[in-house]
Parts: sequence; C-alpha cells; structure tokens
Amino acid sequence: MAWSALFLAFAAFTAIAASMERHGDDLRLAPQGRALAWRAGGYGLLAASLLPCLVRWNASVAVTAWLGLLTFAALALGLLLTYAPHAARRAAPAAGAVGLLAALLSLPL
Repeated sequence: MAWSALFLAFAAFTAIAASMERHGDDLRLAPQGRALAWRAGGYGLLAASLLPCLVRWNASVAVTAWLGLLTFAALALGLLLTYAPHAARRAAPAAGAVGLLAALLSLPL
C-alpha cells in the first residue's frame, strides 16, 4: 500500500511541476496552454495517493503516513529535477502506472 501511494505521489508532483513555468521547461511534458490540465491531474493524483493509505490504516495513521510519503516523493522529485530532469520525465509515467497497478492489486476483494 505504501509503495503505491509513494509512486502515485511522485507522479502527482511531477504533473504539478510540469504545470509550472520553471520546471515545465526542464520536463518538456506540458505544451503551452495545458498548465491547468497538468495541475488538475496532479492534484487528482495526490488525492488518489491518499486512498491506498486509507484502505490500509485508520484515518489518523493514514494521513500521517501519507504526509511522510509525500515528503519522500517530493524529495525524490526535487533531486531528479536538480540533477537529472530527463530521468524525471521518464520516471513519472512509469511511477504513475506502477502506483495505479499496485493500488488495484492490493485492494481487498
């Protein structure tokens, strides 16, 4: 559960960064005029990253764990944007796909 939340948060922060003028040039993901769509998608992925935590733990522990995972995802993206922005561009879609797949596989039936 935590891995899926972490991967989804990384993809979300990458989408939000792509909507910014400063990081959008480095990532080259968002064409001009698509910033609002990237930002909305990023916030949607952030909300989705909370769900695996809520499935696994009660609300108070889930929010605490989620905030910790957001910290790690933001740190990883910050380091990648600083030293290897092209790696961040390739890692974000993969992280989003793996996060969604892991979240779907870990849901109770």
